[in-house]
Amino acid sequence: MKKNKKDLLAFYRYDRHHPFAAMYPLLARQIVDDFDITGGRCLDIGTGGAPLLIELGKITDLELSGMDINPDALALAAENARFHGLPGDRLTFLQGDVHAMPLPDDYARLVVSRGSIPFWDDHAAAFREIFRVLQPGGLTFVGGGFSRYQSLEEANRMRPHWARKDNPEKRARWLHREFLEEALLQVPEADWRIIEDGYGTWVVMSKPASSARADGDRKGAFHAVP
Repeated sequence: MKKNKKDLLAFYRYDRHHPFAAMYPLLARQIVDDFDITGGRCLDIGTGGAPLLIELGKITDLELSGMDINPDALALAAENARFHGLPGDRLTFLQGDVHAMPLPDDYARLVVSRGSIPFWDDHAAAFREIFRVLQPGGLTFVGGGFSRYQSLEEANRMRPHWARKDNPEKRARWLHREFLEEALLQVPEADWRIIEDGYGTWVVMSKPASSARADGDRKGAFHAVP
């Protein structure tokens, strides 16, 4: 059943009552531990109420940009950031669509997105745009799920009922590795890998610092992403 606007806006309010309040600090810590990116600009696509961006801001010196297609969500994201004590000069919120982002090339060192991928219309176009705004040497952590710093039992309790591979709904198609691979192969310049760890499904993608690579190496396979 779809949430009405009132319920949806309530979901965007990030406080101790949020259903994933225990998870977001752990996911932020996992991202920092895995990729060791603590400075530069971080872009959160489909930021909603900005919970992941806020938690990354608490433990890094990243400049923080949150993008969402919903202006009501962005208004709440700014409120959430103030509530959590993040200074306004570290934050930028903008309305935009992942398929055509209103951002320059090489914009962000770290691009994250948790939970927006089920709602993309064209995954190949979205990954091309993400690659465009990613800085050379930068990394993405894009997908959906929970943190491996939780117990698997807790993660499974949090997991929505529709997020399963046997769900025929359009929003579940990205859970299939083959679907993601087909989309990612449309970004031949990128290095990428797909993580399926029981907690979630994530795409880690990088833009090589140098574009001088052998033709036989441009297959979208995992080469240099940690």
